[in-house]
Amino acid sequence: TPNNFTIHGLWPDNTSKRLNFCGGNQYKTIEVGDKPKALEYRWPNITTTEAVSKEDQVFWENQYNKHGTCCSELFDQAAYFDLAIYLKDMFDLLKILRKHGITPGTAHHTSRNIQSAVKSETQGVPNVS
Repeated sequence: TPNNFTIHGLWPDNTSKRLNFCGGNQYKTIEVGDKPKALEYRWPNITTTEAVSKEDQVFWENQYNKHGTCCSELFDQAAYFDLAIYLKDMFDLLKILRKHGITPGTAHHTSRNIQSAVKSETQGVPNVS
């Protein structure tokens, strides 16, 4: 189990709804370079082992086919995963929360407090529940 926040998904939208299963080029297994290792660290499949995840890549395939194909005019598969890695590395959520006095076990924190802390650092509105 990761000891930090990981990527849940990278979902393009058209300002009114999330886009799913847009068709086009389907997932191609990532076979070269450090990308599987980088993805496993930032976007792990927590329902299987690291070795199986890197080998079968079912989780990343499902995510790309469902969401990545919806932004393929802007990002090919490699760029889609590179963007997910870049965004994950850009924001250290544990650091952001600590900066705003939000740490595990210290007090009861509301979704609004957490949302406000993240928004103040990222300029984005997180979906917190």
